[in-house]
Amino acid sequence: IFAFLIVTLQERQFLSNDAILGIFSHIALSLGIVVLALVGGANTDYFSLLFGDILSITRDDIIWVYAVLVVIVVLMSIFWQRLLLLTLNEELAKAEGLKHMFYQLLFMLMIALAVSVSVQIVGVLLITSLLIIPPAIARVFARTPSQMVFQSIFISIAAVIIGLSGSMYYDVATGPAIVISLGILFVLSQLIAPKNLS
Repeated sequence: IFAFLIVTLQERQFLSNDAILGIFSHIALSLGIVVLALVGGANTDYFSLLFGDILSITRDDIIWVYAVLVVIVVLMSIFWQRLLLLTLNEELAKAEGLKHMFYQLLFMLMIALAVSVSVQIVGVLLITSLLIIPPAIARVFARTPSQMVFQSIFISIAAVIIGLSGSMYYDVATGPAIVISLGILFVLSQLIAPKNLS
């Protein structure tokens, strides 16, 4: 529902995409907390919800993660060129007759699926970091969009491993530890980035 609303508002162009995403992310977060409070009552673990708790992941959660991974990989393999064109130049995509509303909605739904299975690991407040920081790091080294995707995946995996290790060693929340490791990698990437990087 939120994915459809976001795409619809993006088409109307009353607000920037960043503003629309920011507004709906906070609405969704607040709505989710209210629903959990109504359903779970006093037993709801808000800290794990907001910051993640990978130790509470069950076998069913892992199955869901792999299922969503397969779905997203298949969809990206099929629609990669069209999604790439839409992302890089929406006007050109429209001129070529691409059903941009459909592909925008598809892209938003894939993000929603990825976010839904990531909540258990990093929490709802820190998912944005996993969506933004790895591509920002990969942009320093990647020369093509495909390279950027694969490097972002590798960076995310590395950050999760580093964050999990730090979380276990220092006995701190998993989500913040992962984001801190991403932050360190981001700073390092900027320090070694070529000065003429545009």
